[in-house]
Amino acid sequence: MAKPKSDKPPERRDSDGLHQRRGVWYYSLTINSRRRFFSTRTKNYQDARRIRSTAEAEHEKGLTPGDLAKWPFETLLARVAEDRTPHLSEGTRRLERERGSALLKCFTGRRVSAITVDVIRAWQAKRVTEVSPRTVNLEARLLRNVLRAARTWAKIAPDYKALREDHRGPGRAIAEAEERLLLNVARSKPEWDAAFYAAMIAANTTARGSELKGLRLQDVNLVDREVTIRKSKTDAGARRIPLNAAAMWAFARLLERAGALGSVEPEHFLFPRCVFRATRTARQGTGYDPTQHQKTWRTAWRALVKETARRAAEGIVDESERQKAMAPFAGLRFHDLRHLAITKLAESEASDSTIMSIAGHLNRAMLEHYSHIRAQAKRMAVEAISSFVPEEPEPPAITKRIQ
Repeated sequence: MAKPKSDKPPERRDSDGLHQRRGVWYYSLTINSRRRFFSTRTKNYQDARRIRSTAEAEHEKGLTPGDLAKWPFETLLARVAEDRTPHLSEGTRRLERERGSALLKCFTGRRVSAITVDVIRAWQAKRVTEVSPRTVNLEARLLRNVLRAARTWAKIAPDYKALREDHRGPGRAIAEAEERLLLNVARSKPEWDAAFYAAMIAANTTARGSELKGLRLQDVNLVDREVTIRKSKTDAGARRIPLNAAAMWAFARLLERAGALGSVEPEHFLFPRCVFRATRTARQGTGYDPTQHQKTWRTAWRALVKETARRAAEGIVDESERQKAMAPFAGLRFHDLRHLAITKLAESEASDSTIMSIAGHLNRAMLEHYSHIRAQAKRMAVEAISSFVPEEPEPPAITKRIQ
């Protein structure tokens, strides 16, 4: 019995590996022992040959996209986050979730294979108008992890350029009067207590915010007047820091606060985590989990910095003077208190090795920055010395004085 004829036009095949479907040329490649077909997206035979030749060359170099390149960006981002979870700390996972949220606003609904270097450049140009170049580069690192999983990054990497970041010093240090105002404002509200005590300690010990959150009761030794940083940004950050009077006072109040919130065992955290949204009994002290540390005091910090700027300009009528008074607190980060403490050390007679021992990890650029501060402080101190300078209408030539 004869087979019925199909209305579908027969596929055209060529001896060089191209075949045609509905007028569009296709080619095949063997990837991981599987034969896969790719569209050239053209009906022109000569263009198709060039595309196939380029694809074969890229395949030999390992630049051929994998199967995951067909996935939507949001799906692959979730897959990458899940795969990386066992290898990252809780803080890093939180940061990557924040960066992932920013990426989703731009790339949701787009296939990973459609994210080209031109798309990334357009995203960089738009994103840098909203956040700093540093933030854009950090978000781009997460984007790179997603593209690597799809095996599309290798093709983009040669043409990708990170945004230029501002490297003019590691941070800023507010003046003594501004620091005093900030801390007085911080202690004015009980809900800012965690941020207040943390700010006092950071400004007197060089400790980072993440280091303070990870402190346990056993790490604070008021008898020997020192605190032990066991977990830091790097291995070099683990250190013991001696405590001055201000840090001793803040740690003593923190220990009292921690005890009232349920932290009583040596392994309990100094900043216990608040879970009152689940228990609704925070005022009785049962809304805190001492086995977990506080995640952030960002909301309190932003509020107190804003209030400090308002109080700094309070009573000033002239608008330019008001802006000048508020300027030191504009965008002030909690991390800037670490730089404040290191600056104080640099302005004292502390050596580079002493500063590095107290502050932990400091790269060469930061160390040179603080060394410059030390030299400037010494110069100002010498110039402040009262001295006698002879007054002569026309001092004689130096050669005559030598004779």
